[in-house]
Amino acid sequence: MFSLPDDSYHSFAYHHSKEPLTEAARIVSIGFEKRTSTSYCWDGRMRKNDLNTYIFQYTLNGYGEIQADEQTLPVRPGEAFIAKVPSNHRYYLPKESTEWEFLFITLEGTKAEECWDYLIKQFGFRIALENAGPLIFLLQKIYQFAVKEGIEDTFTSSAYAYEFIMGLYRFSKGIDYVKTDMPDDIRMSIQFMTAHYHEPLSLDEIAGHAGLSKHYFTNKFQKYMKTTPIQFLAKIRMQKAMELLSTTNKTIHEIAVETGYDNANYFSKVFKKMIGMSADSFRKDKKMNDFQHIIIN
Repeated sequence: MFSLPDDSYHSFAYHHSKEPLTEAARIVSIGFEKRTSTSYCWDGRMRKNDLNTYIFQYTLNGYGEIQADEQTLPVRPGEAFIAKVPSNHRYYLPKESTEWEFLFITLEGTKAEECWDYLIKQFGFRIALENAGPLIFLLQKIYQFAVKEGIEDTFTSSAYAYEFIMGLYRFSKGIDYVKTDMPDDIRMSIQFMTAHYHEPLSLDEIAGHAGLSKHYFTNKFQKYMKTTPIQFLAKIRMQKAMELLSTTNKTIHEIAVETGYDNANYFSKVFKKMIGMSADSFRKDKKMNDFQHIIIN
């Protein structure tokens, strides 16, 4: 699971001067927090100082709840809520939950408003993000930049706001594609690979789970996904490997085993071929890469 060190809890609020060139999207606030008191509660109708802002909050551990449109929705690890201020919503730590650890970002601007309107129409107020490594690591990248470098001017704020909005659109389009166009057997195979990437899966096993012959499955998978099943599995594994390299101190051997490779040397060769640098260099570089930029030949 995605994680950050416990000592890195920070929140930042920005009050940059309004520049016409950046008015379509800016960051209002960003942070990594853990709440353990039920006094934590925000009402979207009462935030007079946060008018026309747009919230994205992703749960890492524990859970919180959001009430919106007469629904009460738990927001558990791997899920996020989105909300507009002002609007009729309330999010809080319920008494049944001991903690709520989360990453959040709040934007303002017309492009942010358009994006949130689209997302709420598509998904509602809660979004499941189990397979959204690129989006969540983009959020972590922006947060870490805020911590280490600081978002000092409105142009930097706007650039990162646009990048996150585009990340949301990329994610939403991927989800739409899976829901509407993908055959059940291909969807099942993707779910199987996502859940069992840490095991030494063979093409026969994956095809068998989809209920298809190996040859027919490979052709059908490539038709819909524009890549082979084994290449797709490798991408899932590399995304997880980058997460572990970026957020843990585990050895290369341990990460290889956790991502389905029993040979660390082979894992290292695959990593370098797909990512363009060694696993050790990636870890030392400290750059949180957007996994959407991985190209599998």
